[in-house]
Amino acid sequence: MGSSSPTHRYTVRSRFASTGLACTRSVAEHIGRLAGPYLTLEPGSSDPGTWQMTAGAEPPEGAVRESVTAQGEVTVDYAVDHPRKTLYHLAPRGEEWVTQSLLRATRAAHRSAASRQGVLFLHAGLVELDGLGVALVGGSRAGKTSFIMAGVLDGSGVMVCNDDVSLTAEPDGNGVLGVGWPRSVSVRLDTLDLLFGRERARAVRASLTHPANRTLLSLRESGAEEHGTALVYPWEYADLLHTRIGRSTGVDALVHLSLADDPSEAGFAPVPPAERDGLLEKRLLGLPNKHLNIFGHEPEGGASERTRDALTALPTFRFRYEFHDVRRQVGQLSGHLRARVPGPDRGREHRVTGRAAPAAPEPLR
Repeated sequence: MGSSSPTHRYTVRSRFASTGLACTRSVAEHIGRLAGPYLTLEPGSSDPGTWQMTAGAEPPEGAVRESVTAQGEVTVDYAVDHPRKTLYHLAPRGEEWVTQSLLRATRAAHRSAASRQGVLFLHAGLVELDGLGVALVGGSRAGKTSFIMAGVLDGSGVMVCNDDVSLTAEPDGNGVLGVGWPRSVSVRLDTLDLLFGRERARAVRASLTHPANRTLLSLRESGAEEHGTALVYPWEYADLLHTRIGRSTGVDALVHLSLADDPSEAGFAPVPPAERDGLLEKRLLGLPNKHLNIFGHEPEGGASERTRDALTALPTFRFRYEFHDVRRQVGQLSGHLRARVPGPDRGREHRVTGRAAPAAPEPLR
């Protein structure tokens, strides 16, 4: 970003908070595209006392340096002025990384605000399958991303969140609401091969625009990752899978997902109520963000306990599936859930809100 590019001010809003953004108009347009449908950008300064994310300005003396290094990516450097609630992007330079850096910091501030309000964060994806909101719970390499991609391919479902979903009990006591966040989807390279075929998968990888993809392949080459990964922006995800992305949906069931090493291990089973809380505890995130937990995130009141009780009351299942057969396995899980989980027409009104098409929004003025 050159000094000749003027800085403009914007307000970023979610259902949990608002923050400020100071950057060039071009960066703001990119952030607006990547943030939808979860966060919205408006021209104009944010309210006094809110956190401000800024690029192209020198931090004051006394600002605290923060560095974030994700596996396989370059290091991103910030400076944080806590008294004035201002975060400065320092490096790396270039519009791509400025965009990614400011969006990550903004997302972290909003997730921290949600945590203060008692929202729980679960190591799970959230997807609509056959009209049911299903939280697919599991640790890294449990097969969540591959399963969700197969589940929404060609518009057969709607992804709300690929991982680290936020959950809160509805205020009327009628279920749980899951809310997604703008974050890139980390996809195994063999998942792309499985869903698209090797020839098209190579073209897909070449078309992806996240700047970290230039260095992520080194993880497989070094042996740090067996399969290799690529980062897919949400709008690219929607475009590739011919689907749409939802901002939020009600949660009808929890499914603890895992990969079967042998076909004999694949299967579906209900989780007894006495075991649900223990399984849930293993997948709850202790912090709202992987990085930049600098905005204050301690929950207020007993809202998180209400959400936890509501989650353990939901129909809960285990499902182990064979990776190579994921598209058929999605259909099997949908059949099991249809037979065992009350549909939205028999309970609260089900909804998927904020569906986003892959097209870019109108430029910010």
